[in-house]
Amino acid sequence: MRCAVVTLRVLILALFALCMCAQESPSPKIVVVRASRILNVKSGKMESPVTVVVEGERITGVGSGIVVPAGAQVIDLGDATLLPGLIDCHTHLLARSTRPEDPNDYAVSLLTKSQAYRALEGAADARVTLRAGFTSVRDVESEGSGYADVALRDAINRGLVEGPRMMVATRGVAMVGRYFPFGVSPDIPDFPTGAQLVSGVDEACRAAREQIGHGADLLKVYADWDAPTLTVDEIRAVVEEAHKVKIKVAAHANSPEGIRNALVAGVDSIEHGHEADRASFELIKQKNVFWSRPWGLTFTRLIEPGHLQPANT
Repeated sequence: MRCAVVTLRVLILALFALCMCAQESPSPKIVVVRASRILNVKSGKMESPVTVVVEGERITGVGSGIVVPAGAQVIDLGDATLLPGLIDCHTHLLARSTRPEDPNDYAVSLLTKSQAYRALEGAADARVTLRAGFTSVRDVESEGSGYADVALRDAINRGLVEGPRMMVATRGVAMVGRYFPFGVSPDIPDFPTGAQLVSGVDEACRAAREQIGHGADLLKVYADWDAPTLTVDEIRAVVEEAHKVKIKVAAHANSPEGIRNALVAGVDSIEHGHEADRASFELIKQKNVFWSRPWGLTFTRLIEPGHLQPANT
């Protein structure tokens, strides 16, 4: 009987606590932003004037005839133009260089910067990226900072630091001897590398599984460097592991042979592709694969020969 009384008391206290929490939970703050015009990316036209309603962390209304909710904070931007958040489909937020003019800077950074420091650099770059208008990024490899990109992504998602939504590829997969840093003495076998280096199908498969297990949103392979690197079978092993868990594979590929190998292996996007020939583009179109060209065209899908259509991630 005593146990039943104690249990009832605990239940009453729990219900009371829940009621108090429900009463104390404030409604989401409503902010209304007014501006002269906004770019409608669907129609490709400017619309004027515009009112944007933000409730908590979500935009709940955009248009010219929206009624301002009671109690909302109103911010009038005057003669300003609004546009949706931008998406950068090829970033390396954790790859800050201290001396870009020095070819050995990459190796020096790997040796002298801890992964914790690299993550803090990434946080600083993420803040700059967000404030430049990019609200989402596809970060295609952490460049020797291990899984710091996963930590940065999670910290942004939890509101600990400012930054865009991140899709991260973690370490990347490259062929032994064909990724940064080069020219390291063979007497230093454990010198850190910019990607996870593999040789053979089994090692490629293991690298893919490790990176997926540590939180990768996508995987990145290096199909070539100054010449083709990973074999079709090695790339295919990575692709198969990624596709099992419904994530995509991006391939660094510049040469026609590297592009062909990556496409035959089943990758979902070609990164760069600076030396692509007509046959490369025809195969990209045939495979219905995205082409990501940083510092130029952003993220495109080939529709017809000679015609490029911007595509979402």
